[in-house]
Amino acid sequence: MSGHGPSGQPDQGVPGASARSVLPAENAPQLTRWQKFRMVVKVVELRLRFVALMAATGLVFAYWDTLWNHYEKWTRPPGESHVAASDTEYFCPMHPTVIQSEPGSCPICGMPLSKRKKGEKETLPAGVLARVSLAPFRVAQAGVLTSEVSYAPLSETMMTVGSVEVDERRLKRISSKTKGMARVDKLFVNFTGTEVKAGEPLAEMYSPELYQAIQELLLNQHSMQKQPRMQTTLGRSVMGDPSELVQFSGQKLKLWGITQAQVDQILRDGKADFHLPILAPIGGVVIRKNVVEGEYVNEGQAMFEIADLTHVWVKAQVFENQFSLVRIGQSVEATVEAYPGEVFSGKVAFIDPVLNPQTRTVTVRYDLENADFRLRPGMFATVTLRTPVADTPAFRNRIVSRPAAGMARKLSLSVDEQKICLVTRAKLGSMGEPLPIEVEGRNLWICCEGCAAKLKEEPVKYLARLAPAPKDSVLTVPESAVVDSGTRKIVYVESDPGVFEGREVVLGPISGDRYPVLDGLSPGESVATSGAFLIDAENRLNPKAASKPNHSTRSAAAPAASVHRH
Repeated sequence: MSGHGPSGQPDQGVPGASARSVLPAENAPQLTRWQKFRMVVKVVELRLRFVALMAATGLVFAYWDTLWNHYEKWTRPPGESHVAASDTEYFCPMHPTVIQSEPGSCPICGMPLSKRKKGEKETLPAGVLARVSLAPFRVAQAGVLTSEVSYAPLSETMMTVGSVEVDERRLKRISSKTKGMARVDKLFVNFTGTEVKAGEPLAEMYSPELYQAIQELLLNQHSMQKQPRMQTTLGRSVMGDPSELVQFSGQKLKLWGITQAQVDQILRDGKADFHLPILAPIGGVVIRKNVVEGEYVNEGQAMFEIADLTHVWVKAQVFENQFSLVRIGQSVEATVEAYPGEVFSGKVAFIDPVLNPQTRTVTVRYDLENADFRLRPGMFATVTLRTPVADTPAFRNRIVSRPAAGMARKLSLSVDEQKICLVTRAKLGSMGEPLPIEVEGRNLWICCEGCAAKLKEEPVKYLARLAPAPKDSVLTVPESAVVDSGTRKIVYVESDPGVFEGREVVLGPISGDRYPVLDGLSPGESVATSGAFLIDAENRLNPKAASKPNHSTRSAAAPAASVHRH
């Protein structure tokens, strides 16, 4: 493209005009190093200003409340400066709604108000995890129901495997008593399982030694009948008394198992071909037969075993971690598959003193009558043992002491005897000097003045804490009242109408629909049984409605500022 002059005609006569219009950048002035450095600095500066502006905007939004409070402080009239100087308030630990700007006592319970900074979360006593306050309409909407913690006889159930066995005290083994070898000439019981009566013959045996002993007896009898009786003592000592020789021969036969009646029969018959009868020592069932007819047996060899099955044993195997739950005399039950639905009850009679190292179990035995022979040795059984929870190791070890019956009846108790305040369960002396009080003719102690009204208003409820627990009974709480978080169990106690305290408790194994309480609750306290999970959800979802426990150490010298539970 060609250039144009002032008249609009192309500037054809001007040399270099076309070249300047086509390549203007080549003739442009070049920037110096200093100019380039200043340009880079300006670019960085612009970007830093943008970042600083964004950071300032974020800080204003983040600290808007603080800036607004400072603004109000600077713009507040001079007459109101003394109000802003007070950043503390006074509250009742038991009634969170009671908050005052000046010290004093709670108008509800009379407890001295505690001091805290404004906005500071409420502190709770040890053992209380949270406190949730619900309006009456919210309690009704949530369907929250409460019940009292009370004593009940609970038992811990343990099921194990067992078997029916022969009563070893009613088991007899019949062995050969004749010297040397003896032949079984005849068997009256020729198969196992035969039922026999006491004194009934089982077999007949013949032995050369027996024949010789009987022949000796008959010879002594013949000598006694033929020879005149020695009249002098000297003659009897030299020749022997025939009657005594007959007596000695009879005693020898008795040692081999022959009865006196059989000896008399041998003497009457005068025959030596006597077959020794083997008699049943007890009535029962032949459970083992080790001989056949015509067999030779040695002296001491076992021939029969008889068991009286009208009385049997049931042996159960208890693992070593459950062994401490078993006591001699406690109730035990067994069931067998042969008789479904039928329970065979008894009492623990024996606990094996030795642990089986292979199975790591201890044998527990109890006796059963079996007159109809329904239970057969060798049967498997499912054995159930029930141990009172009050007698389990957990309760024997953790419950250090219970109020004695004598203390519950005393009209006057000392501080050392009572130990705790009946209302707050706090140790006497922890809130200052214990105060004496008379309730229903009894002289007792309380931890502070705030407990007097409640003790006199509900004396039966609080005096029940002095009563000893019933025999074989433990403090229990319903299963529905327990919130199990996995690492701990929590129960919500209604300390005041609409005020629920989350308290960590130590519980034993569940029994039915109730838990035994080891620690954390007292008789007469009300716990949320229906709606406990809703209260726990309110505590977790709305932390502002609940307070956190106080883990700081409080000074014993300032009882007025201490926190305790009424």
